[in-house]
Amino acid sequence: MSDERRPQRPGEPRKIRLPDGSFGVYMGETGGVRRNVRNSPPRGRAPQGAGVRKDAAERRAPRAPSEDPARRGVISRYSLTERERREAEERKRSIREGRIAKNTERYRMHRESAPVEKKFYHRALDKLHMWHLGLAVDMDSIIKGVVIGFLILFFALLQVTVFSAVRPFGAVPDLILPLVIAIGITEGERWGGVSGLVGAFIIEALGSAGIALLPLLYVPCGFIAGVLGTYYLRDSVVIRAIMTFVSGIPRALFTLIYVLITYSSPAFSVAFKNIIFPEFIATFFFALIPHVTGWLAMKPFHKTRAERVD
Repeated sequence: MSDERRPQRPGEPRKIRLPDGSFGVYMGETGGVRRNVRNSPPRGRAPQGAGVRKDAAERRAPRAPSEDPARRGVISRYSLTERERREAEERKRSIREGRIAKNTERYRMHRESAPVEKKFYHRALDKLHMWHLGLAVDMDSIIKGVVIGFLILFFALLQVTVFSAVRPFGAVPDLILPLVIAIGITEGERWGGVSGLVGAFIIEALGSAGIALLPLLYVPCGFIAGVLGTYYLRDSVVIRAIMTFVSGIPRALFTLIYVLITYSSPAFSVAFKNIIFPEFIATFFFALIPHVTGWLAMKPFHKTRAERVD
């Protein structure tokens, strides 16, 4: 009986007919077909052309791709029909979904069997991951936040106590603004913006200003300094001096707004000479202290530009 008419035995791999007329064995979800190594014609019938010697030209002629002995092993899944490929993909998808469901159920059972404090820890982490704040929740970030908060509180107290009594150049220098710029250049735009917001609220709480306008100044300055320092400019003394000088211009505008709010009819020439210009000079002159202190405090957390961009 020929291979084409022989019935399939129980447990025997399913055979399929290939496009070139030969038979192969379907290998399951891997999407391959193993072609029969010995592709003999049906029994009882002599092959056509048997005993006829091929001439030299026919022997030198290249073989067709379907007759290449190198292709008689495992055939690619693209030789299957569209229906067989869909069945294989559905089978692989069902296996993958089953594994995912099994792992999810195992993780859920583990969380349910965990103590109460551990359950709360997992729920808190899930919430933080859903917010996508961009700040990594790890020990380095926590320590960095504590250090930055201590620096902001220290310079805010230094500004409203020591420098308010000394008044160099006849005005109180703004120490939080260069500190925010230093943090933004060193640690990136996220930390610069957050430190600017915290610094503004601390200064407003200590009573050094009558109206809450400083967040509108500190947050953009810290964020822009972080973007420029991370993606465009190198960290150097000249770059820090230029950023501090440029940020002093909007600081002078905010001081002018405070003067207009505080005094009913101020003289602009007197306000510029006695308040705005001395504050600008004092801020730029004493900005070296926050920059050096911030750089030294953030030195253990320093990253390269490639690490900050990632």
